[in-house]
Amino acid sequence: MRKLLICCVAVLTASSLFAQKTAPAAADQPAASAATLPPGAPTPELMDAYFKRMFGYEPNLQIKILSITGAAIPGLFDAAVVFISPDGQQVAHWYVSADLKHVIVGEVVPFGADPFAPERAEVAKSAFGASSGPKDAKMLIVEFADLECPACREFAPTAEKLRSDFPNARFVFQSFPLASLHPWAVRASSYLDCIARGSDKQAFTFINAVYSHQREIESEVRKSDAAGNTTIDDKAVTEQMRKYTEWAGADPSKIQGCAESPATAERIKSSFAVGQAVGVTATPTLFVNGRRIGSPGSVQYDALKTVVSYENDMAEAGK
Repeated sequence: MRKLLICCVAVLTASSLFAQKTAPAAADQPAASAATLPPGAPTPELMDAYFKRMFGYEPNLQIKILSITGAAIPGLFDAAVVFISPDGQQVAHWYVSADLKHVIVGEVVPFGADPFAPERAEVAKSAFGASSGPKDAKMLIVEFADLECPACREFAPTAEKLRSDFPNARFVFQSFPLASLHPWAVRASSYLDCIARGSDKQAFTFINAVYSHQREIESEVRKSDAAGNTTIDDKAVTEQMRKYTEWAGADPSKIQGCAESPATAERIKSSFAVGQAVGVTATPTLFVNGRRIGSPGSVQYDALKTVVSYENDMAEAGK
């Protein structure tokens, strides 16, 4: 699929430093909404018409516009797009000029002698999710994730291996529930937040339990009628969350009361805002010593570990 895209548009580049030819699953991102577009931005309808005209000759290629936002570079709009073919999925960013006449395809990355300093400072100040590792660690790894996200579930064993291979680092699981895609993700994040406030160990047990049974939860909470319309059974969601809360060793009744409180709802909004402040648009996304790694599940572990090792050395050196 990537060869197809390169042939179609020569300037198309991978959506991250480690992008592979194909990825088994694209990171989850919210769908574009005309109601949230910045002034002057291309509409989803315009982007859709553009892609149909550009790639309409390829019947096996599907293109989904995930989000349209202002880019970090003034004068550009950032359209996050997923290309889907029989070979797999690939997320790319298309930067549209303000006059809506040109696009630049690739990835905007920070620049400077220490390009990751702003994000490093922001996540260190603001991340408050379930954590493991020394509280005073020089190395901080923050994962922005969604408990209903299949790509996050697939990345979970890798995240656990990183925690094992870097015991000197502090790891934070920061909830970034994509409610427009995942209708029970906010509820799951609320239970996790309440569990984590009592015990980080129980919180990671809950995370692992939900990911391990994510498909089972889906089958229990999604109900379809005769016409094929799907709804979410709120009672079933509560039952599932209480079940895995108990598995984690926490009190289901106490945690349910906390999870359904207005204060916790505000904490989940704040958690989402932490991700927005550092430009997170997809799950999972890692920040390693401030260095952003998008779609880390598509990265070979040895390559990922090499970067984490390097950032660990830089953190120990105070850089």
